[in-house]
Formats: sequence, C-alpha cells, structure tokens
Amino acid sequence: MAVVEGGEDVERKPEQITTERGCVPKSRVINKDPYKRECITRKIHCHPKAICQQDELTSDFYCRCLPGYKGDGINSCQDPGFRITTSNLSACDGFGEQVCLLKVTERKVTFGVTVSALGHRRSYIVWWYKFYIGQSPQFNSYRRRLAPVENMTRRMIVANHGRTLTLLSIKEDDFYPNLFWAEVKLHAPPTKTATVEAYDWMAFEMLNPSQLKYLFVLDSTPTELGRFLEGDTVTIQLPKYIQLPPSSFVRWIKEPRPRTLLEGQAEVLANGVERMELQGLNDSDFGYIRALVFDFSADVPGRVLVAQKLFLIEKDVSKTCHGGRDEKNCHCKLGFEGNGLHCIDINECEKGTPLNCLPEAECANTFGSYFCRCPRGLEGDGLFSCIDIDECTRGTHGCNQDSTCLNTLGSYFCMCQSGFIGDGVHCKAKSTWSPWSPWSVCSATCGVQNQMRIRRCTHPESGVRCKGRSAELRVCPQLQPCMVNGQWSEWSPWSICSETCSGMRRRIRRCDSPAPSRGGLPCQGEEDQLAMCGNHHCPVDGRWSPWESWTPCPVSCGLGVIRRSRSCNKPAPKHGGKNCSGHRYEEGSCGFPEAFCKYLPKFYASR
Repeated sequence: MAVVEGGEDVERKPEQITTERGCVPKSRVINKDPYKRECITRKIHCHPKAICQQDELTSDFYCRCLPGYKGDGINSCQDPGFRITTSNLSACDGFGEQVCLLKVTERKVTFGVTVSALGHRRSYIVWWYKFYIGQSPQFNSYRRRLAPVENMTRRMIVANHGRTLTLLSIKEDDFYPNLFWAEVKLHAPPTKTATVEAYDWMAFEMLNPSQLKYLFVLDSTPTELGRFLEGDTVTIQLPKYIQLPPSSFVRWIKEPRPRTLLEGQAEVLANGVERMELQGLNDSDFGYIRALVFDFSADVPGRVLVAQKLFLIEKDVSKTCHGGRDEKNCHCKLGFEGNGLHCIDINECEKGTPLNCLPEAECANTFGSYFCRCPRGLEGDGLFSCIDIDECTRGTHGCNQDSTCLNTLGSYFCMCQSGFIGDGVHCKAKSTWSPWSPWSVCSATCGVQNQMRIRRCTHPESGVRCKGRSAELRVCPQLQPCMVNGQWSEWSPWSICSETCSGMRRRIRRCDSPAPSRGGLPCQGEEDQLAMCGNHHCPVDGRWSPWESWTPCPVSCGLGVIRRSRSCNKPAPKHGGKNCSGHRYEEGSCGFPEAFCKYLPKFYASR
C-alpha cells in the first residue's frame, strides 16, 4: 500500500516556500512567464508575483497574479499566507511542482497534506476533489468535491480535519489522467455536501501551480510490449488488457515521457479504435503510449475517462540488423555479446575489461557500456580527473545558518559560530543575559522606597546557566524625608484604686508613636483618662423589700388565716454581704368566732 501520512500545522519562515523538492528560498523559484517579453515590449510591468497573460477575446496583454495570490497584478499581489504540501515527500515520485505521483501496487491508498501558515494564523479549511478528464472536444472535464465521508459505500474517507483522504479500494477511473487534489479554502464554510461541476485545467495554472493546491496522481507500472528495432511493426489489441464497455470510446495518446498529458505535450495518435498498429517504427515512435477509455458514468453528467492502460515500446539498442531478423543479418553492438539475434549486456566492471578509471574512481556498469564514478565529495569524469567539490561555496552543504562551513578534501566541516554551541549541523545560541530592564518607577515623593530592574537568561535550551543576579534593588534617589503626624502610643495600665471599694483610678498615653516632626500634626484627643473604681468587688448586705399586702380572708364567718411576704432584694446580698435577718413571711387571723356570727345581721342592720 502506498501511504502518505497526514501531518500537523506548523509555522514556516516567510522567506521559504515548499516545492516537491522540499524547502527552498523564494529567490530560487522562477515564475514561468511565456509572455513576459510581450508585456515588457508594451511597457507593462507586472508585479513579482504575477505573470503576463493574453486575453483570448481581445488579444490584449495584461498582468495576472499567480494562482492563490490576490491583487491587480501590477501594484499588488497579496500572499494568501498559506502553503500546502504532501506530508511525506519520500512516498512520492518527482513529478512537477505541487504534484505527488504514486505508483500503486495495492488496492488501498492514503493521501496526506500539511498546511503551513506564514506569519499569524488565520482560519482555513481543506477540501478534497476528484478530477475526471472529459472526452474533448465534445464533453467537458469535471471535478467532484469529496465530502468528509464519501457516499454510502464509504470507499473514500476524508479524515484528520481534512488533511487525509483514504481510498479503501481503487477503481479503474481513479488512475491518471484522472486525479485527486487537496485545496486550502480561506474562510470557507464547512459543508458535508458533495458537488459535481464542469472544470478544465488552464495553461495559466499548469505553468505556475497554486501553492494552495496539491495534486495526487495514481499510476500503475506500464505494460512492456518488448524491445524493437527501427522498421519493426507493433500491434496492440486493447481488449486483451481491458474489458471495454459497449458504449466506450478509445483514444490513443503518444506521451514524450510518462504522465505528460496535463502539460499539453501529448500527441493524439488515433480515436475510436480498439486496435493500434505502428508500422515501420522510427526513433520517435519508441516510448510510452497510453490508451484512454471514455464512457458515461453515474458520478458525472458527461462522458469522462473510466479506464486507461499505459504501454511501453522499448528500443533495442543491443544489436543492428540489415535485412531479416536472424543470426546472418544481425550482430551485437559494442558493449553486448551474443549470436546477433540474442545480445546481452557485457558487465565491463566485473569482467575486468581494460578500464581507464582513476584509482580513486569506481566503475559503474550501464546497459551496453560503463562509466567511471568519482567518490562522494569529488567531481569529474573519473577517467582524467576527480577534483574536490567545494560544498561551502556552492551552497550544497548542510551546515546550520549559525555555523561556518569549512571545506575539506571530499567533504566539508561545520563549526558553530561564536556565541553558539553544538556539532555544527545543529547550533544553539549560548545562554547570555539580556540587557537590563529600565529601573521601576518611584511612586513615592518623599521618604524611602526601592527601585528594581531585571534581566533574562536567554536560550535556556542550550543548557548553559547564566552567572550573576537576575534582579537588582536600589533606593530611590533624591527623596526628602516625609512630614510625620503624631500618633498616640498604647494606653498604660489603670492605676491602683485609692480606696478598697471606692475611689478613682487613672491611665495615660503619649504622642510618641511617632512623635510629630517636620511640621507634622500633633495627636488629637485626651492624653489621660480618669474613672471611678468599680464597687462590684465590695460586699453588699441584703435588705428586705416592703411587705406585700395581706392575702384576703378565706372565710366570711368564723376564724381564718391570712398571709403576707417580702423578699431580700433591696438590694440582694452579694460579694459576701450579710443576708437579711427576720422572717420572710407572716401569718395572722381573721373573721369572728362562730358564737358571734348569729348577731352579725342585726349588727349590720342597726348600722
């Protein structure tokens, strides 16, 4: 399974961009501008991030910002602030800018991209598309946006916040020249709806691919038809390799090199035939021929590519023939051996054929010949010279920007510059003190106050500790003593009472905490206090309250008993005082004797 893993967002320095060869300085990326001379002739000066274009309708020339940049093309071309590239370039074969070519050997593949933000981060979203090349000129090409979970079959899955696309199975219409791509959309609303729309590649974007778009191309190993000589005839029966639908349309393409269809360099050999025959091969016929099968698809409205097959016609460089193809008429070329009909390569390096390579050079066999290879770090033909390569002056060294490159024979040496430590390839700045910060502001206008300043130990990752203090204090200069208002001290304890159970007591305080000075105000309030000595410690004798009233006589005739009481609470005895002496209650008699009762009515009547 060919896999390109997904990656995380990272910060990248503004002076670098990403191509299929990794990070290179911007100055090394050259815009492809075929009409540049036309704009210069017409005194049209394009922005450095724009190229000259010709209007198809008016034939006028104008400046157009590179794909992804915004502006008028003359005064401004605003950088989008983002770059997109594949997560793992090692899984891709080199194939142009912003394109990853994967040679598929299994039926599952994962594409992954990384988005780099230049400067401050902004919101963005990654959308995935599948491109279907149409049967031109009758039908358009189309693109279909792939939703995060594609269709009911879940054959295509977009995951990892849009950074990966996985094809769980690969169909015939997934191969080149159909392709997939990831595109950064700035401020685009998230949506799960998959859409299909007509879409054709323009020469403008083919010349200068957008840094916001990265293409992924799937291709299989070409079918080798054999090695042929000039004048031979090659016949290709496509149904032997692909099952063709009844309504399909076949187009045969001659490619100068594999996967050149998008670059517009391919040549159409034939249309609408299932059998291709090349008679009398000449030198230009050797190479790659691709059969494109177009048909109607349920995914898109027009007729698009549904299958393809790549064939390779190799030129036999091992022999020459005059007349028939037999041993009498054929003989092997120099560098090959055999009977003329079957010729095999001679490995000059293994056979010990007299070689003229320098002692330090290595012999490397090639098909039909050999060459002398200088050791690493040296260059030359290996026959007459192998001279040292000065990697330092050529800029091909791997030294850190904070190190100095020193050339050696066959190699180079990196040495960290002053102020840095490391092995030369990785240099870290030594820890040093930053400049002192300004002294803190004195907020007081008089009296005493401290000022402070600090400094920071830079580059702690170096592991070297800075010596000295990180903070300093000093007294604020030129502050006059402040006016002091007087403040009372604490009260003194109370003096002893002059009498045992009565008298006066006294306490004092002083205006000395602090005492008023330099025009300060004196203390406000009393300097001493007098108080009566409390009598709560003297004994108090109890005294009776007045007698309460007698209780009513309980009988009307005869003798009864009446009562009255009093309390010892006027005052009550306390602090050891004497209790009240005498009775707390009294009893008395009331009424008349019973013998006298019968005379009472007459007594009252007479009155």
